[in-house]
Order: sequence, then C-alpha cells, then structure tokens
Amino acid sequence: MQTVPVRYAPFEYLIHATGKVQAQTDIELQAQAGGVIEKVWVANGTQVTQGQTLITLTNTQQTLARDKARLQLREREITYQDALLGYSKSDSVRLQQAQQNIRISSGLAAAEIAFKEAQLAWEQTILKAPVNGVISNFEVSEGSALTASQTICRIHSTRELLIATELLEADALLLKAGMASEIKTLGTDKVISATVYQINPRVDDKTNLIKVLLKVTEAVPLLPGMTAQLTLKVPHQKVIVVPREAVVIRSGRQVVFTFENGLAKWNYVTVGRQNGKEVEITDGLMEGQQAIVTNNLQLAHDASVRVKD
Repeated sequence: MQTVPVRYAPFEYLIHATGKVQAQTDIELQAQAGGVIEKVWVANGTQVTQGQTLITLTNTQQTLARDKARLQLREREITYQDALLGYSKSDSVRLQQAQQNIRISSGLAAAEIAFKEAQLAWEQTILKAPVNGVISNFEVSEGSALTASQTICRIHSTRELLIATELLEADALLLKAGMASEIKTLGTDKVISATVYQINPRVDDKTNLIKVLLKVTEAVPLLPGMTAQLTLKVPHQKVIVVPREAVVIRSGRQVVFTFENGLAKWNYVTVGRQNGKEVEITDGLMEGQQAIVTNNLQLAHDASVRVKD
C-alpha cells in the first residue's frame, strides 16, 4: 500500500472547456466603390501595414474627373481673386463680408466641394489597409469586377489574440478578470498561457451559457478559428484535500481508507469540488491522517495492511 498525508491546503478548482481563437482586431474590408480590378498587390497570408495598398481599380474616368475638378477650382480661385481687387484691405469688416459673398457668387465654394468629391471618388479606387495585420479570406483577382460594399478580405492582428468560450453559470460566476488559464490547440501538447479578459454579464437565452473571453499572453502562431482546449484555474480557500485516487465507493457512498496502527480504517466522506487531480473533502477527514491511495478498491474495514516506505 501507499499512503499520502491528508492536507489542509489551498485548493485550485479547474474548469475545462473548449473555445475558438479570434483576433482582438479583425476587420472585414469592403469595397467603397464598384469597378474592375486593375492590380492586386497582396495575397492570403500577406503581412500588411496601415495605409498599404491592397487593390487598385481601373480609375481612368475618376482621374479625368479629378483633374477636371482641379482645373475648375483653379479657374474659380482666379475669378474670386479678381473680384476682391476693388476692396480695400484697410476696411477689414467690409472685406470679410465681401469675401464670404464672393466665394459663393464666384462659384469658388461649389468648386471646392466638387474637387473634394472627385478626389474622394479617385481615392476609393485604391483600397488600402486600415490597420496593421495579416490578410485572409482574399478571393478576388485582377480583371474581375467589384461592386460597392462587396467583401474583399479580412485583416486581423496577430499580436492580440483571444479565445472565446461559453461556460455554465456556476463556473462562470467563479471567474474574475486576470485569472490564469492554460490553452492547448488540437493536435499539439504545447501549453499556452492566457488570462481571463472579459466575462459577459448576461446569460444567453438560447444556450443558458455565459460567454467568456481569454487573452493569450504569449506570442504564439495561432490562427483565428482554431479550436482550443481550455483549463481555467480558480483559486479556492484552504480546505482538506486528498488525491483523487483516495476516494472509492462503498455501498453507494464515498469512502476514504486511512492507515492507522497497521489497519485500514473506513471513513465516510463528503466530497466537494474536484480538479482532476485532487478532491476537496468537506467532512469526514482531518489534517494529518494517512490516506491510502493504492490497492484500495477491495479493502475492508480494519483489514491488516502494510505500507511501502
């Protein structure tokens, strides 16, 4: 037989769940204007920086419209300046009133707006990255036609990754922001550190679960959409704990055998929380007793046993 001391120690309750990897910054990029794709500058997996050009649309018409609007703006500026020649700079009040009126009557104000509109239409033919990140779901090609609001790709940041999961009410209410957790992705044994980031203060009406977000605290090559196995660690107060192997079933009740003076003693116990390794005992044992953890499935009360050193 082997025994271990019954301990009065902090108990770490473990919550096991499954979640999905998602990026904290994840943008769906849509075309602002329709047109034919003239040039594609990126592909799936391309690391881009904010402002980097992704796609150029054929923009001959928009370029001509912008140049025309610029020329008309210059013409109106000359007309505006000519109209101001008859006003004295010494009469500032009258000059200011005249400037406001002449800007409108000369067509300068309208020309400025027209140029801004033409410039915007031209800029919308050059699609740029709104944030730093990685391109994914990119499925357009040169020569194909885009429509306004058509989805082009997604851009996500690899620096700030989250794990989204849903937990039972009883488990979620034990959590607090900052609590430690561990993550494993399917097919690997690598343990990744994370912390509780957000706990949604509402129970889902359909699933009766609470949504929880964890933040990955290591720089690891995870991809959005990956499945992850989660272990959340909930610190607990000091309690009586024994190894899981010490608890057996007798007559439908939970029992822990202890070693006392060469005999196995039968102790009915009340079990609390479990974490896969240890069991919390809320009644039936005292600190310092020697719990039997091997060859205890067929033991009887007061059976003579010998403990291995």
